[in-house]
Amino acid sequence: MDDFLVALIAVFVILGVLMAASVYVPYYPEGTEEEMNTVHTFSPATTIGYTENYVSRVQEFGSMKVGVPEAYELKTLPKMEITAGLFGGTSEEFEISVPDYVADWVKGGTITFTVTDTNKYNNLVIEWNGAKIYDDKAYEGDHEVTILPEQIKEQNTLEVRALGPGLAFWAATAYSLREFTVNAEYGPAKFMDFDVSDDELEALDMFELLWYTAKSRGELAVEVNGEELYRAEPERDAKITFMDTDLEEVTIRPGKNRLIFKAYDGSFELDDVILNTHVSMAQKVLREKFELTDEQLEALGDNIVLKLRIGSVDKSGTINTKLNDVRSGSGTGKAGLVSIPMSTSSLTSGGNWLEISSLGAFEITDASIEVAS
Repeated sequence: MDDFLVALIAVFVILGVLMAASVYVPYYPEGTEEEMNTVHTFSPATTIGYTENYVSRVQEFGSMKVGVPEAYELKTLPKMEITAGLFGGTSEEFEISVPDYVADWVKGGTITFTVTDTNKYNNLVIEWNGAKIYDDKAYEGDHEVTILPEQIKEQNTLEVRALGPGLAFWAATAYSLREFTVNAEYGPAKFMDFDVSDDELEALDMFELLWYTAKSRGELAVEVNGEELYRAEPERDAKITFMDTDLEEVTIRPGKNRLIFKAYDGSFELDDVILNTHVSMAQKVLREKFELTDEQLEALGDNIVLKLRIGSVDKSGTINTKLNDVRSGSGTGKAGLVSIPMSTSSLTSGGNWLEISSLGAFEITDASIEVAS
């Protein structure tokens, strides 16, 4: 019995020692960290990246209504002469393209025209994608022909012709048409495209979307390339600023990009809709020279690590590095300590140049170049 108590006490003593030791011994769930040898340290206490901007492009969209169906003009012809006789005649055929943002929200379409003169010998025929949507004697005056929404595609064929005079072989059916217009009705969203060049995108600081809310009822949403960026009851003098980094699922791309305005439980009248593109004026690059001995260069291996202490982030973005003017590693700039692996392929014995740049703007307080021991 005494031996059992002694053994039990010994077990508790050992457990107590282990528990006490665990307070002071760190736990590394993924193994111990590599020890690093410092090759070079410096304290630049400077900001890198773009710190000033200017408006590179102003895109004016004018006034618009959001939340109500709108007409989009697909084709218009000031005049048209249509004839049909035994030995031929004149007809018209067109390819009608519908933008995808209209086709996605199309409510239907109309063809309007005015008949200024006709001999009424036979019918005027209008075919849309091979289907007759009008086949009748068109008397003088204004006419409107309906196109059903399911008949409207992104690419369409429109044909206008007349039927021959039948037994009156010596004559020809004739129609003089004016202001022949094809409209698509779509809504309730309002779409507009805006342009961004490669140079603007590289130095992009922000977009600034401005408008005056003339009439307001409900909530207004603004989407960029299909991703919602804003949804609220807008102020009279409204302003939205956004950058590429504000978008989670899509990106701003060179060329055409799309703004979409949507009304929820109401409608809006917006005046003086303007999009300003702000780009950075000048880029501040940090260059630092450091020395490597033959022994250090031989011991470097394939990678070294640049460690940056970032005090503040004025504009988010990627930090890029070069070693001796050769592109090396990159990393995301954020407040605190940032480690960026860099390739050693361009390093030489003696003097070497490190270049740190960014499309964002960061304050760097301390930096070091380190290599695993």
